[in-house]
Amino acid sequence: RATRAPARRSMSLALLASPSFVAPPTPVPSLGSNGSAVFDAAPPAAQFSVFDAAPPAAQFSNATRGRRLLQGEFSREGTFCSHNHLMPLALMLGCQRCGGQSLYEDVMNSVRGARRGHALRGEPEHYGREQHFYATDAWSQGVPHYLEHFPPCPRQQSSPYEFTVDATPAYLRKPIVADRLVEVLPRNAVPKLRFVVILRDPVDRLYAYWDAFVLSGVGVNRFEAWADKTMENVLACQKRVGSNELWPPPDTGVCDEDTVEGVAAGLYAYQLIYWLHRFDPKQFLVTTIDAYERDPQRVVRDVAGHVGASTTLAGAVRAASDPTAVKVMGGMTADARRKLGRFYQPHNAQLLHVFNGQPHVAYSPSIKELRIQGWTGPN
Repeated sequence: RATRAPARRSMSLALLASPSFVAPPTPVPSLGSNGSAVFDAAPPAAQFSVFDAAPPAAQFSNATRGRRLLQGEFSREGTFCSHNHLMPLALMLGCQRCGGQSLYEDVMNSVRGARRGHALRGEPEHYGREQHFYATDAWSQGVPHYLEHFPPCPRQQSSPYEFTVDATPAYLRKPIVADRLVEVLPRNAVPKLRFVVILRDPVDRLYAYWDAFVLSGVGVNRFEAWADKTMENVLACQKRVGSNELWPPPDTGVCDEDTVEGVAAGLYAYQLIYWLHRFDPKQFLVTTIDAYERDPQRVVRDVAGHVGASTTLAGAVRAASDPTAVKVMGGMTADARRKLGRFYQPHNAQLLHVFNGQPHVAYSPSIKELRIQGWTGPN
């Protein structure tokens, strides 16, 4: 994994902890007459007032006049370039271990105008897909270095629409990413940003996280034992910091950050509340790995339309039928699923509440077909 940027990240979380910012509370739902979770009200927009200020104006020109695009310019067809490279205004934010790699490959292979990135010398191959620029100390290398990962911009103003994608799956859970996006982009490009979010039952996501990043460690070859110890550490962290909040992860130095982040990565509601207060809800498309596997053609078409490309696909959608990047062998016990399901259930209910209150977010194929209602696990 790329190295974190602790100084800048700490500054962002310090802002979140300031008196003018109140993090969304962990919901404690009551049960409605039909047995579903009921919340009194969504967190008010005023809670995010610390970031209401508009980004500083940047001096970029939209006029290309037929020449090769220079930094920060849109072509007539909508292609956006900076430093003579395509610059991604389409970002797949995550979640991690949720099928984003397969979705990225389908978009690159099937959507007209999609141009894939590439790793630079000495970088792992996946840096062609996920550059981690906005979330790690890669930020210190600057925008020109980041843009070296992407294709050159088209030579003619009249060239068909082209776009590229940054599909870093950790972005969703990193508050600093939203802050840095508006710092880097010119004012007229920020409304053009398009975010794609692919989610997964957080219990299954945690299992896939363990399989990918924890299983090779000493003494953690049983998921159930690891999950019990992890939740014990999470509860101890909450007690030490005097708060039930897990997202943003406590930045106090008294908790194991990796342990907390592994669990908090599945608290999608609060991550999305943050992003939806930072950007226009119309800039977001949300799907789930279940919806993607059931109807990959529909999801990829919806993503294409969302990022401004043609919904007539140029090739067959293939990757969704075998998202090997998130498949894990075996399974967890019913007892482990029940315990984790109880932990995540109120947070999943809050996520559904958020979505029901956001009619301008695009859902692929629909809120109902995301099937979040089934994420509670056995009781």
